[in-house]
Amino acid sequence: MRRFKCLSMGLLLIMALTACSGQGSSKETTEKQETEAVKTTAESATETSGQEASDKETTAESGTVEKVLIGYSPMTMVNPYFSAVGSAIEEVVDEHGAELVQFAPQMDASVQAAQIDDMISMGIKALLFIPVDSAGSRNIMQACKDAGVYVVNIDNVVNENDYDVVDAIVASDNYGLGYVSGQDVAERFPDGAKIGIMHSPTSESCIVTVNAFWDAIKEHAKNPEAYVNVAEADGKGNMEQSFTQATDILQAHDDIDLFYCVNDQSAFGVIQAIKEAGKAGEIAVYGKDGSPDAKAVLGKDGFVQSSGQSPLGIGRIGAENCFKLIKGEKVEFNTSIEAFSITAENVQEYGIDGWQ
Repeated sequence: MRRFKCLSMGLLLIMALTACSGQGSSKETTEKQETEAVKTTAESATETSGQEASDKETTAESGTVEKVLIGYSPMTMVNPYFSAVGSAIEEVVDEHGAELVQFAPQMDASVQAAQIDDMISMGIKALLFIPVDSAGSRNIMQACKDAGVYVVNIDNVVNENDYDVVDAIVASDNYGLGYVSGQDVAERFPDGAKIGIMHSPTSESCIVTVNAFWDAIKEHAKNPEAYVNVAEADGKGNMEQSFTQATDILQAHDDIDLFYCVNDQSAFGVIQAIKEAGKAGEIAVYGKDGSPDAKAVLGKDGFVQSSGQSPLGIGRIGAENCFKLIKGEKVEFNTSIEAFSITAENVQEYGIDGWQ
């Protein structure tokens, strides 16, 4: 009996020790697992953080950060000429993996200024600018400069006094555009002519063009005094306004010989007014641009000549200059694209299906 008690006590002691040993081992195992879990989580977080940093570095190195924004502000997009300039710009912008922002002020200088302010707020790096009012655009160009935005003035050149707030200029030889038309008039009307001018006097390029038109007549006509400016009106460079103005001029001067128009859209408006006055083909009309629509009808309804320019060339060179300036490269400050005369006799040399 005593021996049994001793055995029982020994067995209980062993069981107790075993239980204590199991609890200690379980506690150590749990602590070890928790430690390893924390360690694993920390290591995982470190790896994730490192991967994110690596991803950021890769993004920066590969250039997949936010796209560069380029702004385009023409006078209007109603005139196909400015759409052609825009299409050339867009091609270059796409080639550089950038993004084009464009607004059309529809010939309103105050709207244009507000739209450019919006572009600056959007973060454009450079602006391709065709001013509605070439003499009143300094403030908006200065705003661009103050914001670190490069200004490339295209097509309608700003006043020379404002060249200090422009980084580059790309335009047709506007003097040449008017000159070749005036030269044609002197040859086609050797004895003189009564002339109507369909102008756009807020545009510096149109002012230069009209002055050159008269200069050519003075230099090439046998008797420059026989060429008389009987009427001048603001057609605003569009067909509708030019039609209205030409209608009024024709009523006041039914003996007019020809109209010189500052673009092809104005010429189309004038031609329509002449038709409605019952004088189709009797009055000569001169345009400017060499647009596909104009080239298709040269020689018809009195449309005798259009001074050709290259909106595709202007848009492409202007856009390329933007990216060169952004990269800190030098560009030619003033690029002038040669003018040429398109008539029914030589139109096939330039093609009638598209712009040059």
